[in-house]
Amino acid sequence: MQLNIGIGAPLRLATAAVALLVAFGSQAQGDYPARPVQVVVAYPAGGGTDTLARLITNELTKDLGQSFVVVNRPGASGLIGTSSVARAAPDGYTLLLDTGNVTLRPAIEPSTPFRPKDFAPIALLTESPVALAVNADLPVNSVPELIAYSRANPGKVNYASTGPGSPQNLVGELMKKQAGVDWVQVPYQGGAAALNDLNAGRVQVMFSNPVPLMPYVATHRLKVLAVTSRERLPALDSVPHMAEAGQRDFVIGFWNGVLAPAGTPAPIVKKLGDALLKTVALPHVREALVRQGSVLTPLGPAPFAKYMTEDSARWERIAKTIDYKPAQ
Repeated sequence: MQLNIGIGAPLRLATAAVALLVAFGSQAQGDYPARPVQVVVAYPAGGGTDTLARLITNELTKDLGQSFVVVNRPGASGLIGTSSVARAAPDGYTLLLDTGNVTLRPAIEPSTPFRPKDFAPIALLTESPVALAVNADLPVNSVPELIAYSRANPGKVNYASTGPGSPQNLVGELMKKQAGVDWVQVPYQGGAAALNDLNAGRVQVMFSNPVPLMPYVATHRLKVLAVTSRERLPALDSVPHMAEAGQRDFVIGFWNGVLAPAGTPAPIVKKLGDALLKTVALPHVREALVRQGSVLTPLGPAPFAKYMTEDSARWERIAKTIDYKPAQ
């Protein structure tokens, strides 16, 4: 006897199986996070990005009931840590706290091993205008004085960067072109090492996120001559912005945001985005960030994605202006 079950039964079985998988996936995402989450910082401990990461992860741990652990993976101007997240499993357990590498590097280096499409934007947290800092022993107290000193000492003023193609490098080269000065780039693996040498006088100039500069400024070991925002920063209210210092069209900033590998489930992205926006709205977090020189610019996943597209175009324009040549 031949048993004829027809096409309806297999279809019903397949539908039930799919429903089971969807339900299981939804439950797994609903339980997220079920284990510790790594937040990769592509620079050494002690820099501004690392400081922000530890502040944010502490709050996420309390809010979401699982450990959010900062993992420092420095090297190659941020490429090593950033690439590791692009290749990670898209399950929400490996995140990146980025300073804009995801948009900057592909815009200027065709060989960059990742693209913005390799990431799922979760939340933009802050923007940090760049602070132009100099060693306290350098005999200048303003941007015009720095330019005059540099022109009188061509090739003798060094500026610190975190490597060729880094934001510090691009901003430093833009300043060289716009001000007509001859500076020498000195690359470092991370901002903390560069800052140590700036403090010691082994380099004279650095464009930096204001956050790690604040303790040195408070103890008069460094001087901040200008910031690259449109307005003065509350944390550095006596410091002029670049337009006030005579350098117009010099509005540049770093951004800090959290991303996941592309393909991370939308419910996880939303849950993380909501938690991050809640975190930066906390009064003590806001106060800490403003005090350190950051500007709060919270955006969720969709507006953050649009922001990233615009940022890529901005770095393409800057690279063209300074005639940046990618490494061979």
